[in-house]
Amino acid sequence: MILVPYRLDAGLYKVPVLTILVCVICVATFLSQLGSRERYQASVREFCGSDLSVYQKAIVDHIDDETTGSDCAKIFMAIRNSDNREEQVASLAAAVKGLDFYPDSDKDLKYKEDTLRAGFERYETSVPIELTERIAYKPGQYNVATMITSTFAHGSWIHLIGNLFFFFAFATCVECVLGTLNFSLCFLLMAIVSSLAYSHSVASGADALPAVGLSGVAMGMMALLTVLVPRARVWCFFWFLLWVRRFTLPILLVATWYIAWNIYDVRHDMDSNINYVAHVSGAITGIILGVLYRMFAKNRMDSLSAVAEF
Repeated sequence: MILVPYRLDAGLYKVPVLTILVCVICVATFLSQLGSRERYQASVREFCGSDLSVYQKAIVDHIDDETTGSDCAKIFMAIRNSDNREEQVASLAAAVKGLDFYPDSDKDLKYKEDTLRAGFERYETSVPIELTERIAYKPGQYNVATMITSTFAHGSWIHLIGNLFFFFAFATCVECVLGTLNFSLCFLLMAIVSSLAYSHSVASGADALPAVGLSGVAMGMMALLTVLVPRARVWCFFWFLLWVRRFTLPILLVATWYIAWNIYDVRHDMDSNINYVAHVSGAITGIILGVLYRMFAKNRMDSLSAVAEF
């Protein structure tokens, strides 16, 4: 079953330039991610296939680690991503089973560490860092730049298209209501708050995945618009087996459904790769911003009723 809101049943009085620009940047970023991934995979294949020395390859093949196993790519990626690379090298060298170079255990372990370290140094120069890894938000680092860049990155075509439909449906009207400057500030605030919420959530433990995607901001835009124009209706596409329909629903109903669903998933689906914390925190941010705008920009809200049909 698929229910996708794709536009408001409303007349816009100006072109939502920033909303369109965000969508274009997201598509361009994802295409760059795909190209970067292909280059990375080709570099890894070449490195693991021919760049390792005989002894380095033997050590890699005999590593028995719970996380990496003896997979060359995973082993060197684990070292690269580690906060303490020396400690990671030592741990992997200690996980080598069934392979001894020296009878003295301390000397043997040191040789394995030195050989593995030398292999990683070659890996660093031979294998580029993927674009996704550079721009994704890592919850333990509190990097404001990647809080923003990660919103434009996505994990798959389905992830990208779903987020863009959702974002475009609501952000177009939000931009028209708020204007360019306020819309930009709200976008940045939603991106930062949803990232911070992820960092402080239970989901962001030691093994928490880096975050990518526009969904936190999209949920924020939906919640913000719901507060601004609660009587608006949303055009939705519905598909269930062979039944396909297109109809409008009250925005209040749509927002309540999505926010409640995500709140439920935050509590009951913690093992999912979907960042429900970002969704809920983005929505809460949108609600707060909507309330503040209605309180302090009443004249602006009154003037909109004359030019926009919600």
